[in-house]
Amino acid sequence: MNREDKKILTRQRIMESAVQLFEERGFMSTSVQMITDRAEVAKGTFFNYFASKEDMILALQSDTLISVIGSKVEPEGPVLPSLYDGIVAYAKEYPMFKSTTRAVLQGMFGSPKIGDVQRKRSEKFIEFLTPILERGQNNGEIASDRSAKQIAAIAVEAYYGVLMLWSLDLDEVPLLERMKSIYSVFIDGIRAGTRSPDSPLVTDSIS
Repeated sequence: MNREDKKILTRQRIMESAVQLFEERGFMSTSVQMITDRAEVAKGTFFNYFASKEDMILALQSDTLISVIGSKVEPEGPVLPSLYDGIVAYAKEYPMFKSTTRAVLQGMFGSPKIGDVQRKRSEKFIEFLTPILERGQNNGEIASDRSAKQIAAIAVEAYYGVLMLWSLDLDEVPLLERMKSIYSVFIDGIRAGTRSPDSPLVTDSIS
């Protein structure tokens, strides 16, 4: 095993040890010392890979969602099928286990730094989806009784909601099936001509 392979394995062991401790003790109650003790490495070794616990939690996540959906959305043609295909493709390749997802969610609620980063990522996701949904509204595919930004916010909320329910391990429904189910309903709900004008889609606080 060469030096680079050893570094990769050490980093992985630190992350796995941290996830175990986050599940056992919670994010806020877990110290870097506890993580390195569990991983059987020196405390200084942790900081060779991560600046802090928060930095490590952020490293557990992936920014592939936008790129995967973007690869499915064509510059012309129907919007809704490509959006659905993008979500399904991402769910098939979702990079984290339930335990890792729980650790990330704990970090989101337990750390202002992580929470702030997640809010920015959510805003970025909404900004990415909004022009795509606007195009769907312009071509008559998506209902126009709510703004594209409002609809994008709903899509992002649904995404995090699915991840949270799946990570709680309440049943054996795979993430892929949860995403398919929720986003099938979402797609049908925003499709032009499928909802009554007075049926609520999102609160008026989202502009």
